[in-house]
Amino acid sequence: MAKKIRASVPAKVILFGEHFVVYGKRALATAINRRLTVVVSDREGDGYHVKIDNIPTFGLELDISVGARKAYPYKDYDSATKAVAYVKESIEYLEERYGLSGGGVEIEIKSEIPLSAGLGSSAATCVATIAALKAYFGLSGDLEAIRNDAHQVELTVQGAASPIDTAISTYGGYVLVDRNEVKRLPLAGLDLIVGTIGSISLSMATEKASEIGLKTKRVVEEVKKRKENFNTVFGYIFDAADEITAHAIEAIEADDLVNFGTLMYMNHGLLDAIGVVPRRLSELVKVSQALGALGAKVTGAGGLDEMGGVGSVLVLPNESGARIKTALDIAGALVMEVKTGECGLKIEAGF
Repeated sequence: MAKKIRASVPAKVILFGEHFVVYGKRALATAINRRLTVVVSDREGDGYHVKIDNIPTFGLELDISVGARKAYPYKDYDSATKAVAYVKESIEYLEERYGLSGGGVEIEIKSEIPLSAGLGSSAATCVATIAALKAYFGLSGDLEAIRNDAHQVELTVQGAASPIDTAISTYGGYVLVDRNEVKRLPLAGLDLIVGTIGSISLSMATEKASEIGLKTKRVVEEVKKRKENFNTVFGYIFDAADEITAHAIEAIEADDLVNFGTLMYMNHGLLDAIGVVPRRLSELVKVSQALGALGAKVTGAGGLDEMGGVGSVLVLPNESGARIKTALDIAGALVMEVKTGECGLKIEAGF
């Protein structure tokens, strides 16, 4: 009987502490009800065949035959695999770490998560791909091992990566990263709006699409450079961000959405100070604030103007949600209503 494994994981939003968490500060993240699914099954021939489709803001179906070194519609294999670096590295990592050998494996990825938008698409890809392949090859489905494997892949591709994204993709719910220790928190769910600026299209040149697809790595490197130039100032900023995260958890526990929203605006200001808020994302926050949002901020890596301002903002809408959604849509954002606290990794066999 042919093997077939399906693994699905949630998208994430970082509520507080993005970037600062890379330097040991606290960060709070939650899973949202947008998911990425990886299906692994048998195929004829040797090697791995990867098919990616149905990804918001990407609009590209890409087939890669690893063994034959062919890629469509891209003309050259090396450029094409840069656009799917996390899939390729996940396969190579598992082969080296566990001695896997693909004797004809089909990998199909479908996603509701926009790429390069600060919603954890890379971590979701790593966790779901690794979980599905480990189940397919009969390896342990231990969640912490899957999370650790996926984090190692992110580190390899990006050069630096917080454990928070892979933790959320694996466990779901809410996660606090405290001094690099991952803790799950039983917090109440929230209704939020996400506005995403995405600029990866089917007509985009391969080199540009690959560059934006690895945006997080570039943004993290830029922050590191600024920190080296202004180390003392950045120290104060990082400490402030750490305190904001602690107060935000208290606000959720007290069901104090007013203070929670105020803390969102504070965190956004600190992200702007370290240079990860491009003009287009800044405008989304400002229009949300003007329309009465309790809080709004960049979520995830943020972005750079020279890379098109790609990224997402997170909005706590209050009673003006409909007007805010319309305004974000007019401003050119992909608008999504989301709920926090989504469940984590799901693995199914023989469905």
